[in-house]
Amino acid sequence: MKSDIYTNEHGIEHILAEAERIGQFCNLPPVASGKLRLLAEEMLGLTVRMFENLKYEFFIENEDRRFTLNLSAKTIVKLNQKDKLLSLSASGENKAAKGIFGKISGIFESLIMEENENDQIHVPIYDSMGLMTYFTLSSYQEERPKKPADEEWDGLEKSIIATLAKEMIIGVKSGKVEMIAVIEF
Repeated sequence: MKSDIYTNEHGIEHILAEAERIGQFCNLPPVASGKLRLLAEEMLGLTVRMFENLKYEFFIENEDRRFTLNLSAKTIVKLNQKDKLLSLSASGENKAAKGIFGKISGIFESLIMEENENDQIHVPIYDSMGLMTYFTLSSYQEERPKKPADEEWDGLEKSIIATLAKEMIIGVKSGKVEMIAVIEF
């Protein structure tokens, strides 16, 4: 089953309510429906809430107890919007670029910047369906070093995405930034 496609015109709260409703429609228990909504909220919070006029689409697909949440952003953020975002920080710097939260939002942000602004991201990997993949949760978990006792905690252990999602992928396809999260019940 594939849900309707929800856009920025629907508003985040409507999309979150629909995510929970989809879980109920698929006969998930209330706790599982709540987890589906929570994962959608985390995806939207890490991305579209950062930008005032970002045009995006969101939908959910499911097969049995496997749900795939899909978020795609269509527009490119101009440099002056990035400066405005950074000015909200007391230091004027992007301090959130640490750990899992910073990694995900930083890559997403970099991919929707003007071309000359996104040179800090890694070289993409192409998958069989043409998605240029810049981030996967599984590769992040494998590559991150084990932290010494005195090192700053990167937040992975506290991350809703890491706790709920079986996988998360961020990439570009057909000129759109795609964020895909998979959850199984």
